[in-house]
Amino acid sequence: MSDTQTPFIVDQANGVLTLCLNRPEQGNAIPQSAVPQLTALFSSIGQNPDVRVLLVRGEGANFSAGGNVRDFALTLDMSVDERRANFAGRLDALRKMVEAYLAIEVPVIAACQGAVAGAGLMFALGADYVLGDESVAFLFSHQRVGLPPDGGVSLLLPKVVGERRARELILTAAKVDADEAYRIGLATRIVSSDELLPAAQAQARRFARAPVGAVRQAKRLIGASSTRSVKEQLLAERDGIVQAVGEPDFAEGVRAFLEKRQAEFPSAKISS
Repeated sequence: MSDTQTPFIVDQANGVLTLCLNRPEQGNAIPQSAVPQLTALFSSIGQNPDVRVLLVRGEGANFSAGGNVRDFALTLDMSVDERRANFAGRLDALRKMVEAYLAIEVPVIAACQGAVAGAGLMFALGADYVLGDESVAFLFSHQRVGLPPDGGVSLLLPKVVGERRARELILTAAKVDADEAYRIGLATRIVSSDELLPAAQAQARRFARAPVGAVRQAKRLIGASSTRSVKEQLLAERDGIVQAVGEPDFAEGVRAFLEKRQAEFPSAKISS
């Protein structure tokens, strides 16, 4: 994967769609031109029954530096009104990408090394499972260029680490290393650099073998839990179970458990 002219590369195999951010010389900063393409990619996942999991990774030394500050510099010669209009357009496009990413119903894995910064934080904060290696550093550095957070960071970070810790990280422009990232929940696991991609791929394969309906229902339940009352959440759980027990996956799972074998869920089979 050495074509740095291609901002990202997509590969799909065995139920796993892998998105590789592919501008290593620019720290995998995301060019504005790629945002609509990524939005379309994320939106398409729900329409493809053979995609069971999304794995996001970055080529080279860094996961993603987020937005391209060199692009920001091009707006400095604009009038204030022109610059504000330019950024309004950028952020409206980014909002659509974040919404599409967060609406993905299949499990999302982020495999992170080096810098995870700016809008690139969204990929990790919005993932279901985050692997980092010893080099990973989560950078909450928006204020260093005179900006508040974007890319859904102000929404997602409090959900991951709690509101008080989120205030601390953002207001101090913090740099969080691997050990601290694991301790406060920014990373699910920390592995060696050599293990990062194999471990992410192994977890992706595990998710791809899981019962599709149960996994999607679980994501929906967890995602909506903070906005529901106890009764509403318990009723949603009831409805999810009632739906699931009528599916072939339930029968296979029960039989496999009783027969002490690995379940082969019908929904997890990949069409040829």
